Amino acid sequence: MLSGIPEYVLRIVILYLPAMVANAIPLICRRYVFRNPHPIDFKKNFYDGRRLFGDNKSIEGFIAGIIAGTLIGLVYGSYVRSQLSEWVFYGFSSGVGAMCGDLINSFIKRRIGMKPGQPFIPLDQISFVIGASVLIKVTRADLAINQELSLVDFLVGLLLAGTLHPLTNYIAYLVGIKETPL
Repeated sequence: MLSGIPEYVLRIVILYLPAMVANAIPLICRRYVFRNPHPIDFKKNFYDGRRLFGDNKSIEGFIAGIIAGTLIGLVYGSYVRSQLSEWVFYGFSSGVGAMCGDLINSFIKRRIGMKPGQPFIPLDQISFVIGASVLIKVTRADLAINQELSLVDFLVGLLLAGTLHPLTNYIAYLVGIKETPL
């Protein structure tokens, strides 16, 4: 039984890697690629007078995240070969879902008066997994690659993201990509 656990965790990492990479790429791009990104909310306020998402959510970052997730799917599909288009679709769905989950997180943070970049535990760590999982299930992208995501898979994905996200944020802080360690 114990020998099956590492393989299972690896499977979950593989299935959520497009979302994880999609979630990380906007931060890296903002730091090194896009010097003056365009806010995805066009600096518009919601009816409560607060910004929809804030300056940290950009059109460029959103698109870069989707491209990154799609490219991970392309790499997987190139390796599997028999399911190239299915894996590309899976990566795309995962990337779009991750970006939408992150936007919803930002929207909620603005509604409760939190500033961009202010930690919102645990939603900051898992919102992208929730968004990716919802879109993967709605589009049936998991079935296209013959890897149906179960409720247990989703919960393990949340646990992994909740564990890995703070670690990767701290590393990003140490190397100067992120301004805060959380």
